[in-house]
Amino acid sequence: MALPRRTLEYLQRGASEGMRNAELFDATCQFRDAGHPLEETEAQLLARALADGLTESEARTTIRSVYARTSREPLGAGTVPIIKTPPTPPPRKPSVTPPPRERSTMALPVTIDDGFVHLLDSCFHPEEFVAISPAAENEDGEIVPRRGVTLTATEWKAKVAAKGGIDRVFGTKLGLFLRINPMAKGGAKNEDVTAFRHVLVEFDRDEAGKAIPKEEQYHAIVASGMPVAALIDSGNKSLHAWIRVDAPDEAEYKRRVEIIWSWFSGINLDKQNRNASRLSRCPDGWRTVDGEYRRQSLLALQFGAESWTAWEAAHSNSDLPPILPGHSFMAQPEPEPPQLVQGILHQGAKMVLGGPSKARKSWSLIDLMLSVSTGSPWWGFPTLRGRALYLNFELPAFALQYRIHRIAAAKNIDDFSGFDIWNLRGHATDFSALIPKILGRIRDTGYSIILIDPIYKGLGARNENDAGDIASLLNEVEQLAAKSGAAAVFGAHFSKGNQAGKESIDRIGGSGVFARDPDVILTMTPHEEDDAHVIDLTLRSLPPVKAFVVRWCESIFIPDQQADPGQLKAPQAPAKNEKAKTSYKMGSTADRYGKAVENMPPLPNGRIAQESGVLAYI
Repeated sequence: MALPRRTLEYLQRGASEGMRNAELFDATCQFRDAGHPLEETEAQLLARALADGLTESEARTTIRSVYARTSREPLGAGTVPIIKTPPTPPPRKPSVTPPPRERSTMALPVTIDDGFVHLLDSCFHPEEFVAISPAAENEDGEIVPRRGVTLTATEWKAKVAAKGGIDRVFGTKLGLFLRINPMAKGGAKNEDVTAFRHVLVEFDRDEAGKAIPKEEQYHAIVASGMPVAALIDSGNKSLHAWIRVDAPDEAEYKRRVEIIWSWFSGINLDKQNRNASRLSRCPDGWRTVDGEYRRQSLLALQFGAESWTAWEAAHSNSDLPPILPGHSFMAQPEPEPPQLVQGILHQGAKMVLGGPSKARKSWSLIDLMLSVSTGSPWWGFPTLRGRALYLNFELPAFALQYRIHRIAAAKNIDDFSGFDIWNLRGHATDFSALIPKILGRIRDTGYSIILIDPIYKGLGARNENDAGDIASLLNEVEQLAAKSGAAAVFGAHFSKGNQAGKESIDRIGGSGVFARDPDVILTMTPHEEDDAHVIDLTLRSLPPVKAFVVRWCESIFIPDQQADPGQLKAPQAPAKNEKAKTSYKMGSTADRYGKAVENMPPLPNGRIAQESGVLAYI
């Protein structure tokens, strides 16, 4: 039966570290949805998972957890039968969108003499180590690069000057390579890269397998507008373009690599060129092709955009939706998203649940998760059944499990198949780094609601009281909702002290953005009666809901229609002696003698303080 191309790509290429379990989960879902039995799926996927580094126990657990769930509609369009060598995968979703590509040609530049030396001067600093690898024939008769030699750019230039050319330093006619980025001395691996400066772009065939002439390759590289540090003729069918990305670290380097691959989608870039320690053909070296010696040559240096930053900025708007004329927008009715909690929460919306410390906010969020995952009422509101994900940043696993059991028992729920728990306690970090990882892990899982508890765990270095910082944080939450299609619900705390005197939306602590950005603002303010809270709802896209009271009943809140929501718990006035005590500045004379002043008799009528014998004595 049919499987999507992405699954076939996974079977062929495997998964990167950090995504092994997620990719296995996704692939298993596709096998299950396409109707493949568990035994056959395990036979095909276990080998892939073990090759990626997962243990057999981990892999079997993941596969069988998928088969314990209900199948979805299998993917139809774009599927192909299972074959041993899958076709080239579809293009990845870019963060910048390339324009329609025209297959045009440009005449190649004239070869630059002393290309190796010019490349060193243009692409490396004098003190940086440059790794060069001559090719040799191995025991199987294959031509492969050796580990090679690392010298500083200055040292290589001296050798070339002494020998009369880099081809005389090594003398091989089987091919000469150099690594595209500066390396540590003696280094040859990704971890030895000292500057993530260049990405190698190489292609000679399109996705249909048709040869692409060098003149067409050159046009595609120039038309991209990317900053090209060097363009090298490989001496055979392809050009090697060094795209200058100047990434500050490996993570950003990988992100920029993905953008480059997305831009050139349809051209079929060499997939082995993603790593930062990649070997490129060395200018002025020689190679043997069909018994003929051919020179590898430098064609151009430093053309295209001024920098990667300038290029990305110029193309970053291409992934925004189009501007629509009014008549076009109004001609196509937009359907209302499903209401997960009737009258309160749409799927795809953002909701904050705010309350004071120890108001049982986490209990309420867990209750919401269980309610939606089973289609049970929540605080008296009907819910639409949908799959839920709970991102637990705070509770130990045993404590979360205990609360789920207690709440489920109170609601007569024994079905735990509709939700997933992701225990991230100890893994919290800035949401700008975490949300993309979450989206990568939950791809194609079809969650209706994602609950984040608590939100402050994603602050990172942000200031909770800074409007810009909190707007940035909630933009990340919005990305989670928009890209997953799920409602994103999170808990937030009130400011310290009694908040009854404020408007409900102003009770949440930190920046006011917390209480103005979400589509649903739900606040739990203590009622005058113990273990009861007044619920206020501020809704952006639904009719107003009157305030009401919920009362704690063993493990859940239940609505109390008889309680008056106007009777908030009043702030407690400090005791008189405490009030007097705190009326003096600590360490002052008033602090030392205040009680004596309080206890002295009043001044007689008509007397002034300066004539008081008591004050004079003091």
